[in-house]
Amino acid sequence: MSHKPEQPLASRRILIVDDQPSIRGLLEVALAEAGADVWTCSDGPSALQSVSEQPPDLILLDLVMPGMNGWAVIDALRASPPAASIPVVLETSAEDFASFDRARKQGVAAFLSKPFRLSEVVETCRRVIEGARPLQGRSERPDAPVLVQVRDSLGDLLTTGHLLDLGAQGAQVDLESQLALCQRITFTANAPGGSLTKNAEVRWVTQVAGRFHHGLALRDD
Repeated sequence: MSHKPEQPLASRRILIVDDQPSIRGLLEVALAEAGADVWTCSDGPSALQSVSEQPPDLILLDLVMPGMNGWAVIDALRASPPAASIPVVLETSAEDFASFDRARKQGVAAFLSKPFRLSEVVETCRRVIEGARPLQGRSERPDAPVLVQVRDSLGDLLTTGHLLDLGAQGAQVDLESQLALCQRITFTANAPGGSLTKNAEVRWVTQVAGRFHHGLALRDD
């Protein structure tokens, strides 16, 4: 007996905005296979027109595009009340540290770093549509926060906080103290169902209400 593939994005409407046809096609296939109703645009103006005609549940937006870049698209969306509440997930380089703080201040829901893992794209879209805003420090459910302990290579405790988001390649954590960029650490997330320990490297840091949000790239060693 055959089983239908899981479709975590069934009936969800997602707009992909990217000037590269190969990336648009790759993302469109992955999201459609996950059940989403997907349409694409190659530039900012056509994306804004599409949103005005048929608002999506989520916009997957390339940051670097000729003419009207991703920042300009976000500004235009925020200036339009019908579109202002649509969550935006930005596509950008994993090394683009400076963009994280700007994106948080502009209300961006999450980041996807190139090159993509398609399973991570689907899961990020699912979480954001369900209410998660990793870059804003909000999980998709109002559960008790998952506590996190961060240690250095010698096993000494550096700081504590809670988990904001966890995927196959990375995590986002809210910590009491700021860690250094590129610092290698081990973090343990303690949830009611058990604990999880991962090695990671700090990829970005942004300050939020006196605390520090960190983006971590997971490491196998």
